[in-house]
Amino acid sequence: MTVRLHRSPSLAVADYAYAASVPATARLVHLAGACPLDPEGTTIAPGDYEAQAHAVVVNLRQALADLGADLTDIVSHRVLVASSNQADLVRVWDVVRTAFGDHDVPSTLMGVTVLGYPGQVVEVEAVAVLPQTPLPSDGVFDDARLAAVYDALDPDRSDLNLYVDIAQELGARSVLDVGCGTGTLATVLAGRGCDVVGVDPAGASLDVARRKPHADRVTWLHGDAAAAAREIPGPGADLAVMTGNVAQVFVTDEAWEANLRAIASLLRPGGYLVFETRIPERRAWESWNARDSLVSADVPGIGRVESWHELLDVRAETVTFRNHTRFADGVTIPAESTLRFRSREQVTTSLARCGFLVREVRDAPDRPGKEYVVLAQRVE
Repeated sequence: MTVRLHRSPSLAVADYAYAASVPATARLVHLAGACPLDPEGTTIAPGDYEAQAHAVVVNLRQALADLGADLTDIVSHRVLVASSNQADLVRVWDVVRTAFGDHDVPSTLMGVTVLGYPGQVVEVEAVAVLPQTPLPSDGVFDDARLAAVYDALDPDRSDLNLYVDIAQELGARSVLDVGCGTGTLATVLAGRGCDVVGVDPAGASLDVARRKPHADRVTWLHGDAAAAAREIPGPGADLAVMTGNVAQVFVTDEAWEANLRAIASLLRPGGYLVFETRIPERRAWESWNARDSLVSADVPGIGRVESWHELLDVRAETVTFRNHTRFADGVTIPAESTLRFRSREQVTTSLARCGFLVREVRDAPDRPGKEYVVLAQRVE
């Protein structure tokens, strides 16, 4: 969601915009005053204006991250400083203003007599707009900060070698990558001379993809397979792929089969759909905890980043979990996902209803016994 900042040609030049506006459909959120408290509720650096200003910015970022937002989604804020000394107010303002960078939203800086916690001298109130994603996408991939570190946290993409080999095996020259994410496979195939369309509902991931080698040889589409079907004239792709267990994000049968039908409409007769899905009996979710799923990386320009899963709910064939990503600045961004674990029979039956015949089900060579790799052919 874009916050539009407005300047005034008639008023004095200020270190902030005079007004901000958001689209009429925006969802505004009014945040409680961000305070300089540690996780135990103790005041950080009592009486230290600059240290508390930094702490308040960190806590404000965290409150926003919990809502799927960031400082750039703030519409306006008010900076409260417990002091009658203007120099104290300026020291706090400099810290807050620097944190916001180019997003110099309308603001009020004011001195107050006292603030609520012992030793507290800084607080920041804010109004923000919640990002709205018109297409269904996983928050892990549609948050700009998360998308920027995704590849670093998952550097081993040997799982994609299988798809490169299958494309060569089938002699595929045109490939549709559904749920292409940050574009690793799409750009590899493009570099090998394939005509590739990469489609994904997460705009932040596509932004990362467009910066990769050979990205200029890929047609990138923001949306889902149905959107691609509206953009691409007629069937013609030799191969469609869904890597990284994209097939499991379609929780309902209606959404899954609508996706399959859209893909079928983009494949030439006899074209193939290849995708992977976890074998339910292997109960992959049992390792989705902080101890077993923790990964970390030192990301250039960002610093140390840690990520782990938290299992929330297992209900019939669906599993809901929350991914946590902690950045060097102390902000942890949560992103919740729900996946569907379909049986082999369910996968085969749904494909048949949507114009596909399963030709083969292979094992994933990098995850033996844990995933089905399905090769389905479009039939008349």
